[in-house]
Amino acid sequence: MTERPADLEVDSGPAVEADQDPEEKSSGSGGVWAWLHDSHPTVAALVGFYIGLAYAILVPGTWGALLAWMLGQERAEELFPWVALTLLVPLAMLIPRKTRRLAQFIWLGIILTVVVVVGVGALVFWILLKTG
Repeated sequence: MTERPADLEVDSGPAVEADQDPEEKSSGSGGVWAWLHDSHPTVAALVGFYIGLAYAILVPGTWGALLAWMLGQERAEELFPWVALTLLVPLAMLIPRKTRRLAQFIWLGIILTVVVVVGVGALVFWILLKTG
């Protein structure tokens, strides 16, 4: 059995034990989202991928709907390409080291969603042309 060195021993009085929640795991960062950093490494991958998927579907759709509602259909069609500026958010997340892994999976979700939507659309279009 190994023993701790004497200089590392800490006097654990009743006041120190009362401050800690027995169900809470100490993670260093604390807070409500501490479980995210302590959990399995695939959490960031799954969360990032699904954020990217939702980002690719919801952001352009919401942008187009709001523009059409506020400015009319013709003006909305002119301003719709400006939705590409929203891609700066996940692009900026690639810079800091803390958000880089999440941002990589967000981009994976965005790119795969676009590839699947375009691929399925092209396949359906081809089938419609072939079957007349």
